[in-house]
Amino acid sequence: MRKNNKIFGTLPLTGPEDQLGFGDDLIEAFYKLTKDERTVVMSIVDRLKPGVTSYDFDNFDLQPAVLKLLTYHRLVLHNGDKQNSVLYARWLSSVTVVDQKMTLHIDPGLHRHLERLKTHQKEDAERTGVKLASQYSIRLYEWAWKWRHVNLKRISIPKLRKVLGVDEVRDPQGNIISEKCLVHWPNLKQRAIDRALQEINEKTDLSIRLVAVGQAKYRRVLSLAFEIKEKKKKARTNGA
Repeated sequence: MRKNNKIFGTLPLTGPEDQLGFGDDLIEAFYKLTKDERTVVMSIVDRLKPGVTSYDFDNFDLQPAVLKLLTYHRLVLHNGDKQNSVLYARWLSSVTVVDQKMTLHIDPGLHRHLERLKTHQKEDAERTGVKLASQYSIRLYEWAWKWRHVNLKRISIPKLRKVLGVDEVRDPQGNIISEKCLVHWPNLKQRAIDRALQEINEKTDLSIRLVAVGQAKYRRVLSLAFEIKEKKKKARTNGA
Protein backbone atom coordinates (compact mmCIF):
# COMPACT_ATOMS: atom_id res chain seq x y z
CA MET A 1 0.00 0.00 0.00
CA ARG A 2 1.32 3.38 -0.94
CA LYS A 3 1.73 5.79 1.94
CA ASN A 4 0.45 8.73 -0.08
CA ASN A 5 -2.86 8.57 -1.88
CA LYS A 6 -4.61 11.26 -3.91
CA ILE A 7 -7.93 10.51 -2.24
CA PHE A 8 -6.89 10.01 1.35
CA GLY A 9 -3.58 11.87 1.60
CA THR A 10 -1.49 10.13 4.23
CA LEU A 11 -2.99 6.84 5.38
CA PRO A 12 -1.82 6.17 8.96
CA LEU A 13 -2.29 2.67 10.30
CA THR A 14 -3.98 3.09 13.64
CA GLY A 15 -2.65 1.28 16.68
CA PRO A 16 -4.44 -1.54 18.51
CA GLU A 17 -5.85 0.91 21.07
CA ASP A 18 -7.64 2.82 18.31
CA GLN A 19 -9.24 -0.24 16.76
CA LEU A 20 -12.88 -0.71 17.60
CA GLY A 21 -13.01 -4.21 16.19
CA PHE A 22 -14.51 -5.65 13.03
CA GLY A 23 -17.60 -3.75 11.96
CA ASP A 24 -17.70 -1.44 14.97
CA ASP A 25 -15.64 1.31 13.37
CA LEU A 26 -18.24 1.48 10.58
CA ILE A 27 -21.02 1.71 13.18
CA GLU A 28 -19.24 4.64 14.84
CA ALA A 29 -18.85 6.35 11.45
CA PHE A 30 -22.55 5.73 10.70
CA TYR A 31 -23.69 7.73 13.73
CA LYS A 32 -21.62 10.70 12.58
CA LEU A 33 -23.63 10.96 9.34
CA THR A 34 -26.55 13.33 8.85
CA LYS A 35 -30.12 12.01 8.90
CA ASP A 36 -30.34 12.07 5.08
CA GLU A 37 -27.00 10.32 4.71
CA ARG A 38 -28.08 7.61 7.16
CA THR A 39 -31.28 7.17 5.15
CA VAL A 40 -29.27 6.48 2.00
CA VAL A 41 -26.98 4.02 3.79
CA MET A 42 -29.91 2.17 5.38
CA SER A 43 -31.59 1.83 1.98
CA ILE A 44 -28.62 -0.36 1.05
CA VAL A 45 -28.29 -2.11 4.42
CA ASP A 46 -31.95 -3.18 4.39
CA ARG A 47 -31.48 -4.84 0.98
CA LEU A 48 -28.06 -6.40 1.44
CA LYS A 49 -27.52 -9.60 -0.51
CA PRO A 50 -24.35 -11.71 -0.80
CA GLY A 51 -22.36 -10.77 -3.88
CA VAL A 52 -24.59 -7.79 -4.77
CA THR A 53 -22.79 -4.43 -4.91
CA SER A 54 -25.32 -2.25 -6.81
CA TYR A 55 -28.62 -0.97 -5.42
CA ASP A 56 -31.30 1.20 -7.05
CA PHE A 57 -32.31 4.37 -5.22
CA ASP A 58 -35.32 6.42 -6.37
CA ASN A 59 -35.32 9.35 -3.94
CA PHE A 60 -33.59 11.92 -6.15
CA ASP A 61 -34.18 14.64 -3.52
CA LEU A 62 -31.42 13.00 -1.49
CA GLN A 63 -28.85 13.36 -4.27
CA PRO A 64 -26.78 15.85 -2.17
CA ALA A 65 -26.51 13.24 0.59
CA VAL A 66 -25.59 10.59 -1.98
CA LEU A 67 -22.79 12.75 -3.35
CA LYS A 68 -21.48 13.44 0.16
CA LEU A 69 -21.27 9.67 0.79
CA LEU A 70 -19.42 9.30 -2.52
CA THR A 71 -16.91 12.13 -2.22
CA TYR A 72 -16.66 13.48 1.31
CA HIS A 73 -16.75 10.83 4.04
CA ARG A 74 -13.70 8.60 4.45
CA LEU A 75 -13.77 5.18 6.08
CA VAL A 76 -10.89 3.37 7.75
CA LEU A 77 -12.21 -0.11 8.57
CA HIS A 78 -10.45 -2.96 10.34
CA ASN A 79 -11.35 -6.24 8.66
CA GLY A 80 -10.88 -8.42 11.73
CA ASP A 81 -8.75 -10.99 9.89
CA LYS A 82 -5.49 -12.70 10.85
CA GLN A 83 -3.50 -10.22 8.78
CA ASN A 84 -5.06 -7.30 10.69
CA SER A 85 -5.80 -5.73 7.32
CA VAL A 86 -7.37 -2.29 6.96
CA LEU A 87 -9.87 -1.21 4.30
CA TYR A 88 -9.72 2.43 3.17
CA ALA A 89 -12.97 3.26 1.40
CA ARG A 90 -15.94 5.57 0.94
CA TRP A 91 -19.54 4.76 1.79
CA LEU A 92 -20.22 4.64 -1.96
CA SER A 93 -17.68 3.68 -4.60
CA SER A 94 -19.67 5.16 -7.51
CA VAL A 95 -23.14 6.34 -8.52
CA THR A 96 -24.94 5.84 -11.85
CA VAL A 97 -27.67 8.36 -12.70
CA VAL A 98 -30.38 7.78 -15.32
CA ASP A 99 -33.15 10.40 -15.50
CA GLN A 100 -34.35 10.83 -11.90
CA LYS A 101 -33.07 7.46 -10.66
CA MET A 102 -29.73 6.50 -9.17
CA THR A 103 -27.88 3.22 -8.78
CA LEU A 104 -25.59 3.17 -5.77
CA HIS A 105 -22.44 1.05 -5.94
CA ILE A 106 -20.45 -0.13 -2.92
CA ASP A 107 -16.97 -1.58 -2.58
CA PRO A 108 -17.20 -5.40 -2.28
CA GLY A 109 -14.99 -5.23 0.82
CA LEU A 110 -17.59 -3.02 2.51
CA HIS A 111 -20.27 -5.72 2.42
CA ARG A 112 -19.12 -7.58 5.55
CA HIS A 113 -19.02 -4.36 7.53
CA LEU A 114 -22.52 -3.38 6.38
CA GLU A 115 -23.76 -6.80 7.54
CA ARG A 116 -22.44 -5.93 10.99
CA LEU A 117 -24.24 -2.59 10.81
CA LYS A 118 -27.46 -4.41 9.82
CA THR A 119 -27.16 -6.63 12.89
CA HIS A 120 -26.49 -3.61 15.09
CA GLN A 121 -29.55 -1.78 13.75
CA LYS A 122 -31.70 -4.81 14.49
CA GLU A 123 -30.38 -4.88 18.05
CA ASP A 124 -30.82 -1.12 18.28
CA ALA A 125 -34.46 -1.41 17.22
CA GLU A 126 -35.02 -3.68 20.20
CA ARG A 127 -33.69 -0.90 22.44
CA THR A 128 -35.82 1.92 21.04
CA GLY A 129 -37.84 1.98 24.24
CA VAL A 130 -34.86 3.56 26.00
CA LYS A 131 -35.40 7.32 26.18
CA LEU A 132 -32.44 9.35 27.39
CA ALA A 133 -32.86 13.07 28.03
CA SER A 134 -29.22 14.19 27.96
CA GLN A 135 -27.18 14.31 24.76
CA TYR A 136 -24.19 13.21 26.83
CA SER A 137 -26.11 10.15 28.01
CA ILE A 138 -27.08 9.23 24.45
CA ARG A 139 -23.54 9.62 23.13
CA LEU A 140 -21.90 7.74 26.03
CA TYR A 141 -24.50 4.98 25.83
CA GLU A 142 -23.88 4.42 22.10
CA TRP A 143 -20.13 4.28 22.69
CA ALA A 144 -20.45 1.92 25.67
CA TRP A 145 -22.85 -0.40 23.86
CA LYS A 146 -20.13 -1.26 21.35
CA TRP A 147 -17.81 -2.25 24.22
CA ARG A 148 -20.31 -4.13 26.40
CA HIS A 149 -18.53 -7.46 25.80
CA VAL A 150 -15.11 -6.07 26.75
CA ASN A 151 -16.08 -5.45 30.40
CA LEU A 152 -13.27 -2.96 31.10
CA LYS A 153 -12.55 -0.22 28.56
CA ARG A 154 -10.00 2.56 28.82
CA ILE A 155 -10.41 5.76 26.82
CA SER A 156 -8.25 8.88 26.58
CA ILE A 157 -9.73 12.25 27.49
CA PRO A 158 -9.40 13.63 23.92
CA LYS A 159 -11.30 10.62 22.56
CA LEU A 160 -13.92 10.88 25.28
CA ARG A 161 -14.45 14.54 24.45
CA LYS A 162 -15.19 13.53 20.86
CA VAL A 163 -17.57 10.83 22.05
CA LEU A 164 -19.46 13.33 24.19
CA GLY A 165 -19.45 16.00 21.47
CA VAL A 166 -17.77 18.69 23.59
CA ASP A 167 -14.82 19.32 21.27
CA GLU A 168 -14.59 22.10 18.73
CA VAL A 169 -16.14 21.10 15.39
CA ARG A 170 -15.19 22.68 12.07
CA ASP A 171 -16.64 22.27 8.58
CA PRO A 172 -14.46 21.30 5.56
CA GLN A 173 -13.70 25.00 4.96
CA GLY A 174 -12.32 25.40 8.48
CA ASN A 175 -15.23 27.42 9.86
CA ILE A 176 -16.17 26.68 13.47
CA ILE A 177 -19.54 24.91 13.68
CA SER A 178 -19.59 24.47 17.44
CA GLU A 179 -17.30 25.81 20.14
CA LYS A 180 -15.34 23.65 22.60
CA CYS A 181 -17.09 23.39 25.96
CA LEU A 182 -16.53 21.82 29.39
CA VAL A 183 -12.80 22.42 28.97
CA HIS A 184 -11.78 21.75 32.57
CA TRP A 185 -11.90 18.26 34.06
CA PRO A 186 -14.15 19.07 37.07
CA ASN A 187 -16.79 20.56 34.76
CA LEU A 188 -16.52 17.68 32.28
CA LYS A 189 -16.91 15.10 35.03
CA GLN A 190 -19.70 16.78 36.96
CA ARG A 191 -21.85 18.14 34.14
CA ALA A 192 -21.37 15.45 31.50
CA ILE A 193 -19.87 12.18 32.73
CA ASP A 194 -21.51 11.84 36.16
CA ARG A 195 -24.95 12.83 34.91
CA ALA A 196 -24.68 10.53 31.90
CA LEU A 197 -23.63 7.57 34.06
CA GLN A 198 -26.52 8.14 36.44
CA GLU A 199 -29.12 8.30 33.66
CA ILE A 200 -27.69 5.32 31.76
CA ASN A 201 -27.58 3.15 34.88
CA GLU A 202 -31.15 4.08 35.83
CA LYS A 203 -32.85 3.78 32.43
CA THR A 204 -30.91 1.42 30.15
CA ASP A 205 -29.79 -2.18 29.81
CA LEU A 206 -26.18 -1.22 30.59
CA SER A 207 -24.38 -0.75 33.87
CA ILE A 208 -21.40 1.60 33.55
CA ARG A 209 -19.00 2.50 36.34
CA LEU A 210 -15.96 4.76 36.33
CA VAL A 211 -13.28 2.60 37.94
CA ALA A 212 -9.98 4.39 37.25
CA VAL A 213 -8.64 7.84 36.43
CA GLY A 214 -5.24 8.05 34.75
CA GLN A 215 -3.31 11.15 35.78
CA ALA A 216 -0.02 12.76 34.81
CA LYS A 217 2.07 15.36 36.61
CA TYR A 218 0.22 18.17 38.36
CA ARG A 219 -2.86 15.90 38.62
CA ARG A 220 -3.76 16.39 34.97
CA VAL A 221 -6.30 13.74 33.93
CA LEU A 222 -5.25 11.88 30.78
CA SER A 223 -7.56 8.87 30.58
CA LEU A 224 -10.44 7.04 32.20
CA ALA A 225 -11.37 3.39 32.60
CA PHE A 226 -15.00 2.28 32.58
CA GLU A 227 -16.47 -1.01 33.69
CA ILE A 228 -19.25 -1.81 31.22
CA LYS A 229 -21.73 -4.62 31.80
CA GLU A 230 -24.97 -5.61 30.15
CA LYS A 231 -27.72 -6.05 32.72
CA LYS A 232 -29.27 -9.49 32.93
CA LYS A 233 -32.76 -9.58 31.47
CA LYS A 234 -35.42 -10.55 33.96
CA ALA A 235 -36.98 -13.92 33.25
CA ARG A 236 -40.56 -13.70 32.06
CA THR A 237 -43.23 -15.40 34.15
CA ASN A 238 -46.08 -17.36 32.62
CA GLY A 239 -48.41 -14.48 33.38
CA ALA A 240 -46.19 -11.90 31.70
